[in-house]
Amino acid sequence: MNYIPKIALFIGVGATVAMTPFAIQAQTCANSSQTPLTKSRLDQIATNQGIPLSKVGVKFEEFALTTLKPGDPIASNKKLFPSPLRQIKAGIGNVQPDGVIALVVNLRPFFSFTYPESVFYESKAVQRTLLPPSHQDYQILGHLDALSRSPGAAADENPAIVFLTTSDVRTISPKTIAEATDRDIGVWHSIGCEIVPPFGNLQMGKAELLNPIVYIIKLRVPTGYGGPGNPGRI
Repeated sequence: MNYIPKIALFIGVGATVAMTPFAIQAQTCANSSQTPLTKSRLDQIATNQGIPLSKVGVKFEEFALTTLKPGDPIASNKKLFPSPLRQIKAGIGNVQPDGVIALVVNLRPFFSFTYPESVFYESKAVQRTLLPPSHQDYQILGHLDALSRSPGAAADENPAIVFLTTSDVRTISPKTIAEATDRDIGVWHSIGCEIVPPFGNLQMGKAELLNPIVYIIKLRVPTGYGGPGNPGRI
């Protein structure tokens, strides 16, 4: 995040939010010629490329993480993060986000602070769900719980969760957004899109912010978290 004088910042962020329709933020391809990628179409592409359907989720995750930020691929995360709240809800005491990066706060023009493990990326090639907090044994709630205990949160900054999904997830569940907002966590959403022609080439759209109020309240300008990504194939 970048800090500028607070009054100008508040006005700038507020104006940006006012001019950006909420519904559009949830679904964005790199350009209008692309087709939002549904889970069923992803399955067809995988089959055409000889990829077993049991591997589609993993292949989509790998594609999303490595291409979302051109020149700066997101490493696959193997670390477990404790979540007491998920333990209470589902008897599972941790979460494992697909990707984890540091939160970097830039204080113009000379200073920056880095808070490790304060931005989570979660990939979901799914349909018939908007990823509520209860999804997959309260995995989503666990992510938010873990982020609320991150170094960025401890410093009163805004951690973030970035959902990378097929277009069936037309937006993120209002319940998830509310839970994140209560914890000052930014919720971002990027969908996969198909570039046609040629068929089967994919690109992640820009990660769009779904709850700008968490930044407005703290008078911050949010940093983007990727996209549009590099075109490619799963």
